[in-house]
This record gives sequence, C-alpha cells and structure tokens, in this order.
Amino acid sequence: MTRTAERAGLTQSAVSQTLKKLRHAFNDALVIRQGNRLVLTPRAESIQIPLNRWLNEFERNILFQEPFDPKTSDRTFYIATSDMVEQIVAPPLIRRLKDAAPTVHLSFSKLNKLSFANQIESGEVDFCVSVLESNHPSLMVTTLYRDDFVSLVRNDHPYLQSPQDIESFCSYPHILAGTGRDARGTVDDVLESQGFSRVVQFKVANFSSAPYILEASNSILTAPRKFAKTVAGKFAVAEIETPFKHKEYSMRLYWHIKNKDDEGNRWLRKQFADIAAHI
Repeated sequence: MTRTAERAGLTQSAVSQTLKKLRHAFNDALVIRQGNRLVLTPRAESIQIPLNRWLNEFERNILFQEPFDPKTSDRTFYIATSDMVEQIVAPPLIRRLKDAAPTVHLSFSKLNKLSFANQIESGEVDFCVSVLESNHPSLMVTTLYRDDFVSLVRNDHPYLQSPQDIESFCSYPHILAGTGRDARGTVDDVLESQGFSRVVQFKVANFSSAPYILEASNSILTAPRKFAKTVAGKFAVAEIETPFKHKEYSMRLYWHIKNKDDEGNRWLRKQFADIAAHI
C-alpha cells in the first residue's frame, strides 16, 4: 500500500479508500493477504489484460494522440472469428501486411456466438468477423463479402460417377461442422423442405478438420464456397455443386463505435475490405 501510494503521489489512506471503493464496485476483494504480501484474486487477474489495453489506448489516443503509421507500428489487433473464416481471411491479410505493416501483430481468437458484442465492448477484441447479426448500439458493422454453398468429396468418390442428383446426394453419409450435440444444420432444413433427409455420420467442432475425414471416407461435406476454394488445392478432394438451392449469406465485420475514428482501426478495416474484394 505504501509503495502504491508513493508511485501514485497519494497518501496511504487515500489508496486504502480507493481500494475499498473498487472492492465494492467489483464485489470482490481484488487483493488478499498471503503471508507477508498481497496477491491478486482470480477476478483481479482476469481484468488485468483488458485494463492494460484500455490504459494503453487511452495513453495513445487521448494523452498523446499518437498517429498510426503501419510501416513502423508494432500495435496488436485482436480479431474474434471462426476457424473457417480465419482460414479464408488470415492468409491474404497476412500477405498484405508483410510489406505494408511488417511489425503489426494480429491475434485471432474464437468468436463467442452468444456474446460476441461483449467481446468487443469489453475491449477483449478489436473486431469480430461473423455471419451473425447484431443491433447492439455500441457496434458498427460492414459487409465484407457474400458467399454461397458447395459440397466437397474425395477425388475418387463414387458420387462423382453418379447422376449427382438429390437422391444420390442423400444416399451417402455426411459431415457436419458445428458445436453442441444436435447433428442437424441448415442443409437438413433445406432437404426437409423438399421431402428429403440425409445421415450425418460425422460431426466435427471445426471446419478445418473436415477435409481430413473427407479424404478417408465416403462422406460429403457441404460448406461455404470460399472455404472450399481454400482447401480444394491442398487436399485430395473435389468441389461439386449441391443438387439443391441453398441461400447465400453475408460475412460481416464488427467494431466498437468508439473506434470509428481511430487511425489504426480504420486502417485495418480498409485492409479487410480490400482483401474481401478479391477472395
């Protein structure tokens, strides 16, 4: 307490009062005595990273208003998305930054589908890339790209020699990428509306593992066309048109309204838009 007071230019009593107010605000002890020293509680440890980021941003954007120069900046941008989008977007984005921003860092993390708005609002991430829609008042959004669906099978799959109609499509086992225990996706809804059904034999948590199963089985994977494009040349799989109409979807980029005029945030938004136009 004494050392903290000295660094902050306050009295020890003032520091004690501030800690008391913080404990009340967070409903947590924040620091506890362990032997002859004070240690952080798990709650205090959990807020260290976002707090440090907020303080750094305050210092950079409010106190000093440091201009953003991509050529020299070592800023880290935090992006939450799915593994599928990461495979589509990350490689061209990284190639673009190689010369334009050689010391800028990108940190990708898993998108929380139930509370991705909180990921942005809390300062955990700078951007979220998702198909999800949100009317959260603190978020700004733009459409990166639109995509539709195709199917993938291994190169010597017997389906390639069949009529490739909906009956044949449903006669083979399928792979579904998703979370939760339900082995049903949007493809099943489309098939059901046309009086058909399929058997999902394999369910995976991430799209990235599906091509390995495709190569080793008679399964069919239905996935976004842009994802199929990224894996078709890397695995022994063939891209085929699905024998039914599946509606297109929009991939969206979200960021916090407070960062709309931030030079670095605005710069990376432009990089996203530029690569999205060519993927």
